[in-house]
Amino acid sequence: MGMLEGSIPSLEEVLKNRENRSLFQKKLSDKFPEQTLISLKCNIPGPVKNNETIRQLFEIGKTEIEGSLSTNDYEVIYFKEINLPTGPECFYVVNGLPIDIKQLMIEIEEQKELGRLFDNDVLYNKNGLIESISRKELKYPLRQCLICKQDAKSCGRNRTHQLEELYEKIENIIRSDGRIRL
Repeated sequence: MGMLEGSIPSLEEVLKNRENRSLFQKKLSDKFPEQTLISLKCNIPGPVKNNETIRQLFEIGKTEIEGSLSTNDYEVIYFKEINLPTGPECFYVVNGLPIDIKQLMIEIEEQKELGRLFDNDVLYNKNGLIESISRKELKYPLRQCLICKQDAKSCGRNRTHQLEELYEKIENIIRSDGRIRL
């Protein structure tokens, strides 16, 4: 199963899911105003957002987060996972300071090349509004493009690289990690 195989959600589905995720995050933030929220998705470019390979990658992301939280004695007080055509997602509510949790999430993203395929957002309630912690706040550089090491968001927005080139790079990262069969 390659990265190109799988259903392709419509733009409407993607936008609706983004809105639903945002509403759900706000609901969790309101329900657990003193805790920190982690939102995990896979960072996969292109139209295919869910297939067997992406689900296996997502499971590794969950394992990494849960292992890091456990090792550092952070208690998960709420967990929810959803599997949608727009990709698998999960949410953790954790007892811990947002800045400390973001540090752990960045370490997951940085320690192995596979970590670059995870999108670990860290959110918290600030006076009734949901806020996120950025890499910049912890003095980390912006996420780099998988191909050219420039700012990933700029390359994505400008469509600097061909999708096939990105998929080839992602498949090479997955193969070198060895935990997922392509």
